[in-house]
Amino acid sequence: YQTTLIFFINILNCIRLDMDKMELSQPETTDNQCQGDQFIVSGGSPVPAICGINSGIHMYIDMGLNNNSPVVLTAVSSGASFARSFSVKVTQIECDSLSKAADGCLQYFTGVNGQMFSFNYNDATGLQLSNTDYTMCVRMERNFCGIQYTACPDATNTPAQSFSVTGGSPTLGSVVGTECSTDWLTIPCATNTNDPTTQSGTPVVCVDRLCGQVFNSATTPNTSPSVPVYSYSKPFNIYVHTDSLEGSSSPAESSNRGFCLNFVQQPCTSTTG
Repeated sequence: YQTTLIFFINILNCIRLDMDKMELSQPETTDNQCQGDQFIVSGGSPVPAICGINSGIHMYIDMGLNNNSPVVLTAVSSGASFARSFSVKVTQIECDSLSKAADGCLQYFTGVNGQMFSFNYNDATGLQLSNTDYTMCVRMERNFCGIQYTACPDATNTPAQSFSVTGGSPTLGSVVGTECSTDWLTIPCATNTNDPTTQSGTPVVCVDRLCGQVFNSATTPNTSPSVPVYSYSKPFNIYVHTDSLEGSSSPAESSNRGFCLNFVQQPCTSTTG
């Protein structure tokens, strides 16, 4: 069966959607595409369709100025029956509010520290969704000039898959730069040291793209651990890209969970500020 629920929201400039509960069916398991259930946001800036478990996720939808069209929230369910449920809190934000996300940010985090995770991560039990392009932003707090990201603990998988963006069979280590050509995170001028531009390992200078199954801004084998990654490039943004293929790609990828990262902003110093 198929059920479609549509909600229209007339807004002034920007809204925040908080997925207090979002439990839909998982993507299909070959290429991790949302072909059954979908939650779709339209009418504003482009937003990827999502499915699976996304409780705790938020989105900022920016309509821009002088746009009187409504934002449309569409929940589509189809396929086998199970206990689907969703609860979405809608908060309207004035265009001059300090709570408004920076331009282009689908997700916007405030505070010195926090946690961010990809759609359908679900404590490393979900599947990384295909066909996504979006930006996660962290507001730079006063007297902080850098940011540290670390992969979250993973109590579910061995080895840990709290950063598993590309690979699968065989498993990969950390992959960086232009070697990331299918799915990746862009962290501007990422390094594995407190130095803003140089780092330990290969390459010796900062990189932008990170992928693979070990979180590191230098290339390492799959037996190495994830390490903290720093960025002193401002603003503090992470750009997420996943293509349309997983199991159908060559070489085939499988069981990538996406990512979960803890962040801590770094104080300004004479070399970073």
